[in-house]
Amino acid sequence: MRYEEIDPVTDKVFLVKGENEGRFPYSHSILILDDETGLIDTGCGIEILKRLKREYKVDFVINSHTHPDHSAGNWVFRDKPIYVPEEGFGTSGDIKALSERLVSKDLASTWRRFVREYMGFKSCRPSLTYDEKTVFDFGKTMLESIYTPGHTRDHYCFYEQKEGILFSFDYDLSSFPWYGHVESSIPEFEESVNKLRTLSPKIVVSSHRGVITENIPTEFEKFLKILGERDEKILSLLQNEKTIDQLVECAPIYGKFPYAESLLQYWERQMIKKHLERLIIAGKVAETSKTGYYKNLR
Repeated sequence: MRYEEIDPVTDKVFLVKGENEGRFPYSHSILILDDETGLIDTGCGIEILKRLKREYKVDFVINSHTHPDHSAGNWVFRDKPIYVPEEGFGTSGDIKALSERLVSKDLASTWRRFVREYMGFKSCRPSLTYDEKTVFDFGKTMLESIYTPGHTRDHYCFYEQKEGILFSFDYDLSSFPWYGHVESSIPEFEESVNKLRTLSPKIVVSSHRGVITENIPTEFEKFLKILGERDEKILSLLQNEKTIDQLVECAPIYGKFPYAESLLQYWERQMIKKHLERLIIAGKVAETSKTGYYKNLR
């Protein structure tokens, strides 16, 4: 591997830097070099994965969840055991099943074309599953599985207790918390983030930010605060009544739709809906049943 592609976290744990600096449609991967060699997530880029396979004897692959920016390159290691979360096993590695799970039926073919073209995704069914009782033993490195739904129903994080390392994956402490599927949930998202912060990790390895070592409690606070800021942004748009279509056009979550517009708009809609649901429960928004408009009650 080229020097700039891999960063040590410890003497056994390495961050494999993803293309596009790990930003979507890529992510960073994790390489464990211990008595056994493991690779966690395969969304760093197909050519990077091929170089990695040539240079290291990877014993097995683990996916943190089924999103293609974390699993697109599983097929490069189709000759190795591949562990995926038990909750996502039914669709994992199956491009048709995943498309029908993660977007609406009318967008499924668009989604499949996007992940093939931009992520190099090829169908590759996994062989093994894990759950929240699983501990991955690499030798000196032990990773505890932590079930963290909300982002997706099958999202897991890992914790290395000895060094206090949290592998947070898509609870990435970035400026863009994401919960854009029908199966996603803001309450579960918040609960999962709070579960992670109670670990008081010394190091956080994020799929899209990389290694975080400073001000970690503050980083968690900032990450969760964004959810409330999105509530306020949507409320401000409802000073005048709007339909869900009009809210999507305002793009309070994404801001703009620079690529794959139909997919981004779909995910925008799902996230706006989740905020509207909790604002209605809080008595801050009302839905006008006859017109489909939403209005601010404050």
